[in-house]
Amino acid sequence: MIYLFNSIDFILFFILIFLAYWILPNHFKNIFLLIVSYVFYASWNWKLLSLLLISSIANYFCGLWVLRAKNQASKRFYLILGILFNLSLLGFFKYFNFFAENFFNLLNAIGFKVSFTALKIILPLGISFYTFRALSYIIDVYTNKFAPTRNFIDFSLFIAYFPHLIAGPIERAKDIVPQLQAEKQFRNINYKEGFYLFIYGLFKKVVIADTVASVVNGIFAFSSPSGAQVLLAIYAFAVQIYCDFSGYTDMARGISYFLGIKSSINFNLPFFTKKPSDFLKRWHITLSKWITDYVYMPLFFHLSGKSLMFLKNIRVKFYISGIIATFATMVAFGFWHGASWNFIFMGVYLFAIVMASKVFEYLSKRFVPAIKNKFIQYITSALSIVLTSHIIWYGLTFSYKSQSTIQVYTFTKSLISNFKLSELFVLNYWYLYLFIAFLVIYEVLQYMKNDELFITKQNFYIQLVFYLIIALVYINVGAITNVEFVYFQF
Repeated sequence: MIYLFNSIDFILFFILIFLAYWILPNHFKNIFLLIVSYVFYASWNWKLLSLLLISSIANYFCGLWVLRAKNQASKRFYLILGILFNLSLLGFFKYFNFFAENFFNLLNAIGFKVSFTALKIILPLGISFYTFRALSYIIDVYTNKFAPTRNFIDFSLFIAYFPHLIAGPIERAKDIVPQLQAEKQFRNINYKEGFYLFIYGLFKKVVIADTVASVVNGIFAFSSPSGAQVLLAIYAFAVQIYCDFSGYTDMARGISYFLGIKSSINFNLPFFTKKPSDFLKRWHITLSKWITDYVYMPLFFHLSGKSLMFLKNIRVKFYISGIIATFATMVAFGFWHGASWNFIFMGVYLFAIVMASKVFEYLSKRFVPAIKNKFIQYITSALSIVLTSHIIWYGLTFSYKSQSTIQVYTFTKSLISNFKLSELFVLNYWYLYLFIAFLVIYEVLQYMKNDELFITKQNFYIQLVFYLIIALVYINVGAITNVEFVYFQF
């Protein structure tokens, strides 16, 4: 399964790709990478490769039509055409059954006796990621933020570039296309950072995420776990999803380094968030920026400009516009993750805690004296990080994992009134505590040094010890597995 970064097949595949890529002349590199990307995708499902090709062709020509439009009306028409094409593609494969089922449920609720049979639709791997890349391209061409490329190979590679294809980062054309078109020099490869990102990403995925997943699944299989088990499940899920997804993007970035391409950072120490509004600036950053730029900003300016003209007070109009735009942004962020009410709830939950934190922040500044003591400031910041993390991950864990509102109620009730901690409970999950301790210590060092790659700047012996420890843990856990990444389902 070469489409899995955490498989031996992929590692052998990439070694061959790396050697061939740097042997080829520069003018053959992109077409070679495009062929490799299609082979990579076809190894999952060769039939759905056609969908990726259709998306590339349609968006390539749509970008050119926007560029060549003779007037603003024609330009807007091609923009809308491109947006509708991409949203229809994503909507059918990812959301059709959800909307159809809920529509039929509504009909039954108001008295119509109808039945619904879900279509057997295969969700194309990576469709949420490559569709959003294509959408950003069309919109950026329309707003003159990027001049469309006339080279079909370069454009198709931007859409299908295999390190980013299946689970991001969601790159913009202005950041990637110039790198694809630039002449590559073998001597300019940053081997040290590329190797670190791939190995550490693999470690997070294989050793931590895949091991911790069994704890989460085991606790959520209980009908009425203790409060201590529920809290542990929240901690474990936070570690699992973070190590799984950030592990993938670290590996993707590492692979790209070896191909002479620099990818965007997608995670920036999300467990060090001091307030909910900053969480999305640290978690899945490229998606958060995408939704901010293409959902929040246009909606905010539209509302504050025309839609709320009846409001005479400018400050009130801006506040209401911001609240509505924030709500739409958070729901879009949640719903992007999947066709489920759980993910809509996730968006609403994030909106609620962001709004609550802003109100709390406003009241604190107004009624609480500023803290000047450095030690108290440090303690306050630490408490803010701990409290914010618990609030965020309580909601996100149940958004991803809960099967019903009854389960959420039962688990929450146990968390409050049935918090039992036994010696056996502590001993059973000792490895999880080690993983959490490792992540906390390692990321505290990254946070203090303000450098995620600080280990690559240490002397040879420190780096050697780091990699030896990782190798020993690999061997102990059981080498490389073929478990799919959680975000493949999105």
